[in-house]
Amino acid sequence: MDQRKKRSPNEIRRAWEVCPNIPARDFAAQLAISEAELVAAHCGFGAARIDPRVNHLLTGLEFVGEVTALTRNQGAVHEKIGVFNRVITGNNHAMVLGDEFDLRVFPQAWRYGFAVERRHRGGIQRSLQFFDATGAAVHKVHLRPVSNLHAYRKLVAELVSANQEPTMSLKARVADLGARTADWAGTVDDLREHWSRLTDVNLLKTLKLSRCQALRMVGQDYAWLLDNAAVGAVLQR
Repeated sequence: MDQRKKRSPNEIRRAWEVCPNIPARDFAAQLAISEAELVAAHCGFGAARIDPRVNHLLTGLEFVGEVTALTRNQGAVHEKIGVFNRVITGNNHAMVLGDEFDLRVFPQAWRYGFAVERRHRGGIQRSLQFFDATGAAVHKVHLRPVSNLHAYRKLVAELVSANQEPTMSLKARVADLGARTADWAGTVDDLREHWSRLTDVNLLKTLKLSRCQALRMVGQDYAWLLDNAAVGAVLQR
């Protein structure tokens, strides 16, 4: 982002007040900022930074009851209503294996967290929102009318951060998924050999390849390009 055009938190808040019905992700894109920066600008004005301590968060959410959990990127939105239960904690990854939610969480990617209250259609929407090092959203949890508000407030109070700055210093986002493999020292034959005897789910990490790069390189006997319409066909079956 061009630093000369960087907006102050006050400017960001005022701009969103004029267009309150535009989704946060879309409005942040209009301002050429990350969604995390949009939320951070509201610290003290309906938002508070919380520490993204994943294990504490997931176990605490068990007491909040029914919520809406949402994960999205530019190509898809996954939204589900349910209860966080059967939580398994860990230093490198955590899991939720409940009836409604089946999540695999990698805490190292959850760099920033916020508790957000926002007026909407005559009521107040409450949510917990988490972002990666570039300010992109990784997961959100929205309260529902039946959620346990007391448990939610207790959890927020336990996680609230000493840092409530409305500005952020973020890592630059890599636009091209294949960019980091431009100098890859391996060959297609190396990739195919490993792929043919695949036993390690961390193969691509070991080879230092992105998923998209590997799929393009491995050959059509292992992976082939589908028409975009195939997504709809799969979901309808």
